[in-house]
Amino acid sequence: MLQGVIFDHDGTLVDSERKHYQLWVTLLAEYGVEFPEADYKAHLAGVPTHFNAEYLTTHYPLPISAATLLSKREALTQDAFGKKPCPLISGASELVEWVANKSLKMAIATGATAYEVQPTLDHYAFGRHFSIVAARDDVANAKPAPDVYLLALKRMGISANTCIALEDSPTGLHSALAAGLDCIVVQNDYSRGLDFSGATVILDSMQEAQAWLAQHYNL
Repeated sequence: MLQGVIFDHDGTLVDSERKHYQLWVTLLAEYGVEFPEADYKAHLAGVPTHFNAEYLTTHYPLPISAATLLSKREALTQDAFGKKPCPLISGASELVEWVANKSLKMAIATGATAYEVQPTLDHYAFGRHFSIVAARDDVANAKPAPDVYLLALKRMGISANTCIALEDSPTGLHSALAAGLDCIVVQNDYSRGLDFSGATVILDSMQEAQAWLAQHYNL
């Protein structure tokens, strides 16, 4: 019996990947480096920022360390994401309300920091549904490690076999699976076509996710 749903944040609830990509473009341009969107989609979309920094300093001619690049990027992130909310993914608000109306427990488990999630909770009044947020700065290991999902489950007071995750990236999927969760993948423009082996179902919209949940769990 389904007791809870855990939502990823970036790329699942909010359309943030374009903004993340543009921040990297801006930052790398300072060093005369062009960063193609195809490379971002293939290697960085949905991946925690510190892994992004390690990839970029390994694969691009940057004169700084991964730690320095990460520090510069975090400063940009606080300014870009900590003040203004990203647009919602189409159908996200309706799905959140629908899950809440089914009296299911809800949480967010994210590779983002808490300050990146807060504008979403405030601006879209999601705070009334998501009293439980497990963010990157709450755990020792970011996705694809299971830490944020395990923390969310602990705070929800339920076991993995009574809960399902919603994700948009292979990194997030691997995190959910490592925590013992079934996982719905809702692809977006930055993740479509990537390897989602192990997903319970792969869908193209939040509307499809709602219909699948309703049918699969007889809700």
